[in-house]
Formats: sequence, structure tokens, C-alpha cells
Amino acid sequence: MSKLNHFHSKKKTSKKKISQSGYNTVVIAVICLGLLVLIQAFRWQIIKGKDFVAIATQQYMNTQEELPQRGMILAADDTILAVDEPIWNVYASLSSDETEREKFFSKKSEFIAEVATILGMTIEEINAKLTQDFRYVILKEGVSNEKKAALQSIDVFDVPNLGIYFERDIKRTYPNNNLASHVLGFIGKNSDGEYIGQYGIEGYYFSDIEGQAGYFTGEKDSSGNVILNAEYDPLQARSGKTFRLTIQPNIQLKVEEALAKGVKDTQSKSGTVIVMDPKTGAIIAMANYPNYNPNEYWLTQEPWIFRNLAVSDVYEYGSVHKPITVSIAIESGIPKDFICTDSTGYLDLYKVTGYADLIGRKIYTWNKRPGGVQDFAKMFVNSNNPCIARTALETGFKYYFPKMKEFGIGTSINIGLQEESTSYLKPYEEWTKLDLITASYGQGISATPLQIVSAISTIANDGKRMQPYIVDAMIEGDDIEITVPQILSEPISEDTANTVAQMMRAVVEDRGIPIHEAERVKDFEISAKTGTAQVIKEGVVGYQEGKTNASYIGFAPSSDPKMIMLVRLSEPKTTGYSATTAVPLWNDIFLDIVNDLEIAKKN
Repeated sequence: MSKLNHFHSKKKTSKKKISQSGYNTVVIAVICLGLLVLIQAFRWQIIKGKDFVAIATQQYMNTQEELPQRGMILAADDTILAVDEPIWNVYASLSSDETEREKFFSKKSEFIAEVATILGMTIEEINAKLTQDFRYVILKEGVSNEKKAALQSIDVFDVPNLGIYFERDIKRTYPNNNLASHVLGFIGKNSDGEYIGQYGIEGYYFSDIEGQAGYFTGEKDSSGNVILNAEYDPLQARSGKTFRLTIQPNIQLKVEEALAKGVKDTQSKSGTVIVMDPKTGAIIAMANYPNYNPNEYWLTQEPWIFRNLAVSDVYEYGSVHKPITVSIAIESGIPKDFICTDSTGYLDLYKVTGYADLIGRKIYTWNKRPGGVQDFAKMFVNSNNPCIARTALETGFKYYFPKMKEFGIGTSINIGLQEESTSYLKPYEEWTKLDLITASYGQGISATPLQIVSAISTIANDGKRMQPYIVDAMIEGDDIEITVPQILSEPISEDTANTVAQMMRAVVEDRGIPIHEAERVKDFEISAKTGTAQVIKEGVVGYQEGKTNASYIGFAPSSDPKMIMLVRLSEPKTTGYSATTAVPLWNDIFLDIVNDLEIAKKN
């Protein structure tokens, strides 16, 4: 019995132990649960508190974005070149209301037929979208106001706009298509789907044109309508600035048409024309070919076509530079009646520089024939390289180099077009006599077409180089900021400028261009210079065989210029010389626009 009692006493002791263990487990569980509650409460109230407040706020507060109105781009005569046009994204939309859905699907076929006709879609396309369980599907994006109105007039269901919904959007439109496309650029989208200006005015001034979006936050009712109370906090959208350009559209159109024909006739890679008022720096026309339609920029296959070559293409421009060399020489004190005798048709580089590595090397006249006695005017007419080089050597690069900088060679124009480049000019410390020789006739140095126009305009404007500009005014509401012409530099005197301008007349009047071309413009007083330069190789030293850039620049009337124009043809295939490629095109354009510019004939 004692053993049995002992057994029972052990059993009771075991039960007490189990009860104590269960109690401990419960306590631990309660503690853990409490900790979890505290942790979660801490997470909700402290860590995630702001997020939940934001969610709660969204239940009764409403924040909306108001898109700004972009600024327009206008021509000099207020012709609209770029403007925002409202467009609509069209959706098919039905609620879950059975009566509404039954009404729609009972006449779905008639609805689709009318919508397809208006939107220019097939019945099959639309039918595939309007399935039996559809709620909200897009039918077409970018629909015009006229088509939206037509869609709204559909009365198949005897209920206005049943099954159709419109969302407003904005489309940038260029009413004149290709006109001045390289000046304008376009507004496209970046990889994130955000609108962004690209190239030209649209690219350079995008933030000004785009304006600033507006926002408003306020309480809303159960239907989502804003309640106007003390919490209503609007930030008004700011419309973009409107830009009025200096471009004259009637002249721009004539330039573009003639340029396209000239590039095709000469089988050139590309062509560029700039027409500028030398007295103010205002750009009257700026064109490149090939061009593109900014309304359909995505159809342009080759990206280089987007670039405005007038401001982005740096090239060696050749003998167009010779009037600058003569101007600097005269300003330095070399007599206006300076004479150079070319008895060989070449200049021995070793003899004039003393550089041993130039032994046996020469520069030649264009036809390798002696030019004889050459004054400055004949150097222009005959485009004599040896004599122009001698003129530069007489001047010396200590005087020549800084003056060339004053003419704007190697300096930025900053005209306000996104893709503008600048030329490279070797530092003064690195210049040698050979650099001076080649620079004198426009090789070994480079510039953009706009820089060349700016430089030569100094001669046309009494020695004053004006800041070229293409934006005449920026308009924001009632505020108008007008561009005021400004002088950039005065590298030469009025007397020197007028002297060289009269010398340049000889190019047109004394067989510096083909006789039949001179005959076409004989009634006008024109100062001009041709330029034919080799095309440099890409990535290596030297020039490409058989390829040239042909340039011709001129201003009129010589004594009181109203315009200066540069024509540049890149790699013409019919002939490599500017006299037979760029000159005829220059004359074509000049005769087309001479009346628009009110340039009088000779007395």
C-alpha cells in the first residue's frame, strides 16, 4: 500500500507541474501579443503615420494639376509658326448599371458604324474593344475639335454622349509645316513620356515657352466636387512666353524653295542660306536643306537632318575669309594701294617662313598660273592665294590674331538656338607663320555659317559687328521685352570697311564670277566674295579627295547695305567650284527677294 500511495502522490505532483507550465505559456503568449500590438501601433502611428494621414486626407481633400498654356512662336509679321492646339483622347465608357448597358448593347452596331466613320477606324477595330464586359477602353488619341463635335452629335441612343467619354490634351502644331523648321525645332517627349523641347527655339527656350503648371488643393464632397472654404489653396498656372522672331516668312519661303532646288541641281549633300540685316544683326531668313516637318518629326529617318547647320556645322570656309585678311592688313597700316606681283603662280613656303620641314612645299593659285600684278581688288577677283598670304605676312600674326578674334572667328554668337556650336581657333601661343598663311585664305581655321555672316557684316556696317539675333521680342501677358541691337566689336574703322566694301564690288563687276551670272545682277550694287574649300577628313589630319564646300557671300547695296547673304553648298557633285554652284543660287535668291527688301537699282 505504501508503494501504491507513493505512486499516487507522484501523480498529483506531476499534475501541479503541468498546470504551472501551462500558466507560464499563457503569460508568455500574452506578453508577446502585447509586444506585437505595441510594435504594430508604433509602426502605424509613428513610422507609417504620415502615410495613413495622407490616405485619410485623400478621402476628403482634392488636389488637381492645371496645365499651363504654352507660348506661341510668331514670325516678324505675327504669322503663327508654332501654337498649342486642343485635342481629345476618345474613350468608350459604361457604368455597371444594367439599364445603361442594355441600352448601349442593343444599338452597339449602329454606334460603332458612326464612330468608325468619324475616327477613320474600321468597324472590326472598334468592335474588338467593346466586349460584353468592357467598362473603359481607349478608342483613339489626338482627335480634333471638329471630330469631337461630330462624336458628340451621335444620337443613336437618344441620350447625349452615352458610351463615349473625352479627355482633353494639347498638341503642339506648326501651321506652316516645314517653314523655318530648323529655326523652330519641335516639342516631343523624352524616354519618361514627358514633354520636352528639342532643337531650335523650342529646345533653347523650352522652360520659358512651357510656362508653369498650377495646382489647387481643397476639400471635396462625396461627388468629388471642390468645396470652396478656407482650406482651398490654389496655385495659378503661369502661361508660357510668346516669342516673336525676326524671320520674315515671305522671304523665308522663297529662300527655302530656291535652296531645295539648288541642292538638288548641284547634287549637294546639304545647303544653308542665311539672310541678315548687317546694321542691326536681325536674321531675316535662315534655312537648311534637307529640312523636315516638325508636325511629323518622327518620320525623319536621319538624325543629322534635325540640326540647324547654319549654327551647328563648323567648316573651313576658304576664300570668303580674304576680305577679312585685307581689312586687317589695311587697319594695321598697310597702304590701300598695296601691290603684290605673282610671277610664278605659287608661294614657296620655305622661303617665306624659314621652316626646314617646309622645304619644297608651295601654295598655288587656283589654276596654278601666275597672276601678275595684283592689287587688293584683283586679289578678290582672282582669289589669289599667294598674294593674300604675302599680305598676311606683311601684317604679322601679333596684329592679325587678335583682330581675327574681334571679327568673331573662334567666339560664340549665342543667338539662342539649342544646337549652336562654335569654331575652334588655335591658341595664340601655338601660332606659326604657316598658320598665318593658311588662315589668310580661310584654310586651317573654321567657323559656322552664322559666324562667317557675322564677320563679313562688319565690312558692310562701317566696321561695326552687330550681335546677330533671331528673337525680336518675348511677350508675357502685357509685358513685352524687345531685343535692342547691340555692337559686339569694332575691329576696323569706317574708312577701312568702306574701302574694302568697294573693292569687293570688283568680284561681281570685273569677272570674279562667270560673266552670265554677273549680267543677271548688273543693275544692282553688290559686294561679294566666293569661297571654295577642301573638306577635312574626320578623325585624321588631311583633306578628302575630290570634295569641297562652296560658299558665296555678298551684301547690297554696297554703299548702304540692307542685307547680307551667305549661301553654302556642302560637297556639290556637279562641280567643285563656288562660282558655278553657290553663285547661281545666291543670284536666284537675291533676285527673288530684292523687291521684298526694297533694294534699289543703280542710278
